[in-house]
Amino acid sequence: MAVFPRKFSGKSASKAASRAAARSGKSRRLGAGLRLENLEQRVLLHGAGVASTAPATHFALWAPEGVTAGAAEPLVLVALDAANHVASNYAGTVHIASDDASAVLPDDYTFTTADHGRHLFQLTLNTVGAESVTATDTADSTITDSITLNVAPAPVATHFGVWAAENVSAGKTFGTVVVALDAANHPVWNYTGTVQLTSSDGDAVLPDSYTFAAADHGFHVFQTTLKTEGSQTVTATDTTADTIVGSVTVNVNPAPVATHFAVLARENVTASAQTSVVVVALDASNHVVPDYTGTVQLTADGDPDAVLPDAYTFTADDHGRHVFQLTLNTTGSQTIVATDTATAAIAGTVTVTVNPAPVATHFAVWADEHVTAGSPFNVVVVALDASNHVVPNYTGTVQLTADGDSSAVLPDAYTFTADDHGRHVFQVTLNTTGSQTISAADGSNPALTGTITVMVNAPPSTTGGGGFGGGFFHGPHLGGHDAFFAGFASAGRSFRRWR
Repeated sequence: MAVFPRKFSGKSASKAASRAAARSGKSRRLGAGLRLENLEQRVLLHGAGVASTAPATHFALWAPEGVTAGAAEPLVLVALDAANHVASNYAGTVHIASDDASAVLPDDYTFTTADHGRHLFQLTLNTVGAESVTATDTADSTITDSITLNVAPAPVATHFGVWAAENVSAGKTFGTVVVALDAANHPVWNYTGTVQLTSSDGDAVLPDSYTFAAADHGFHVFQTTLKTEGSQTVTATDTTADTIVGSVTVNVNPAPVATHFAVLARENVTASAQTSVVVVALDASNHVVPDYTGTVQLTADGDPDAVLPDAYTFTADDHGRHVFQLTLNTTGSQTIVATDTATAAIAGTVTVTVNPAPVATHFAVWADEHVTAGSPFNVVVVALDASNHVVPNYTGTVQLTADGDSSAVLPDAYTFTADDHGRHVFQVTLNTTGSQTISAADGSNPALTGTITVMVNAPPSTTGGGGFGGGFFHGPHLGGHDAFFAGFASAGRSFRRWR
């Protein structure tokens, strides 16, 4: 079955008739009578239709039925064999020509195996009216096809559409959209004039004149700032043809003014622990003032030992909000005050309860219940208070000891840091089998201790033989194959050691 149910031009039984019909003025949406839906469904979709390895005998061309002068348009070429199947192995070179002397045509193109007999070209016709486009194999001129396109005049801008927000704030920058339109209010994608914005607001901050580029497609956004309250007009005018004009009216509201701060913090904090405080600039209606750029100082009434941040000047990137870090050191109810350094009336407060910092009274010590003599293992030490809560600010120095194992390999004394959050992992190696006790003690406070008892098992062993070398081996000293087999030995299996 042929790929296309319609007749083609080229070397087929109806070639002469098809070309004669085209010359007689009959409309061809596709070269040699191809219908658009057939080409899209059976040719352009990769893998669709029937592919052929027979040689190409003719082409089929497709382009939009109506094109616009000066606009780049797609042109699809498909190589076909005598049975109108896609010639998927076509590798010829194609030349595109047109009777439009001012057309911008693609360079000659040599098909590759990746094209599978299909290729998409782009061309630009510039002469209004019926213009033909022809594709021809440069080595065999009988492999060809032509298509006639109706080239419509390029649209002409007659006025601008101008859009902006209905309500804006005085002093606040907003976007003004200008679109070039023709007499029928269709966008003029090829408009490349120069536009200047003006406004009824004599204090407005307006952008420089702008020349539209092809990449704008007749559309551009200008940044505008109006400063005078009330109804104001923004007008866009072509600097060369002042009849090409458009405007928009916006309502300019008073700029929001900060009158006070909202200060937010946790209800309960811990003495000596850093906490976050959020300060938000608000207007009289409790709306956020996003353009507030004042300088704010924090104080802590009743806590002379508080560690407070430096004064901070808000920036546009803060959008009226900023997070401060501070540390309160006096227990009880404390008030944090945020004040504008230039206008003391712009202020805000929050009250927090400062709880005593937790005090470590003992350690929790954890380790595996069973360990192997000579093998290092982890011991976790956690500082706890009297209620068994972790003490995250513990910074004491801890020494581990191993009662009953004089040959134990123990870590050096370690001083906890703030990053430990009251927890630290030590590495220990016990060498004496049996029940052993590991103790953790604070170097400055001997009463601050914790212990754990572990069972130290003898290392796994295996018996060698058969010329492979026997004997015992210990996990810590193993390498290569020995380490591999040790894992099985620990599970109760016996293996020879391979060398």
